[in-house]
Amino acid sequence: MECELESRFEVSRTTNYIHSRNFTRVALQFPDELLKYSTKVVSSLRNKLLSLKASNASEVKEDVRFFVMADTTFGSCCVDEVGASHISADCVIHYGHTCLSPTSSLPAFFVFGKSPMDISSCAKKIFNYASAASKPVLVLYGLEYAHIIMHLKEVMLEATSSSVSNIKLNFQVADVTCYTMNPSVNYENSCAALESYVDSFQDDDASASTSNKYRIGGLTWNLPQQRKMGEYLLFWIGDNNSAFENVVLTFNGCEIGELGSNFTFLTFTCVLLW
Repeated sequence: MECELESRFEVSRTTNYIHSRNFTRVALQFPDELLKYSTKVVSSLRNKLLSLKASNASEVKEDVRFFVMADTTFGSCCVDEVGASHISADCVIHYGHTCLSPTSSLPAFFVFGKSPMDISSCAKKIFNYASAASKPVLVLYGLEYAHIIMHLKEVMLEATSSSVSNIKLNFQVADVTCYTMNPSVNYENSCAALESYVDSFQDDDASASTSNKYRIGGLTWNLPQQRKMGEYLLFWIGDNNSAFENVVLTFNGCEIGELGSNFTFLTFTCVLLW
């Protein structure tokens, strides 16, 4: 149970972030549905920091104080800098779904969570969906599934190379915008991506020097300048939640396939409302 909690809440990555930057007052922002785990998360963070401190005995570091924030000033998807400023926090660790809106005064570290997914089943459904499509396919997902995307890409590559029909799938997968954020008035400079889980995949045109950049719900991707979103079929990995609704409302002229956490695959067409 302890290992599962440490993995889900990325305790090691979080403590490395705190330790390497010498933060001593850390605000932990939990959405309502994750607040029940806050005491266990704090305990795990403290134990891991003690281990780091013991392994670096020559370093003189102050003890870290944690402050759990709930009932945030704005929506839980945004970093609550106002609440964090009340306790003079050095940074905010944000848990759960986020819109990745830029911060203005505090650095932030994002822990999206790790929802399970049958990668083989998911890859098969995407492969079948893309194979039957006459349009290029763009894969979007809830951030809680970002941890599987690299593996999913590998499985898709293997499926494509072993396909007896030699079908070249024309699709790409969105990137996570960033995993840690520094305050800046410029959005591009505020996001410091630790690493990209995914990039454009099997789409030669996506590497064109002239492209249009899109961003929604913590995801970003580039499309060739001569193409429009309406020309793509969208494949959503995740639950039918506010993030998915945002995609549907924003790209309401696209056909969308949805693969939920219960592995049920649904396909429907959105029509332009104006």
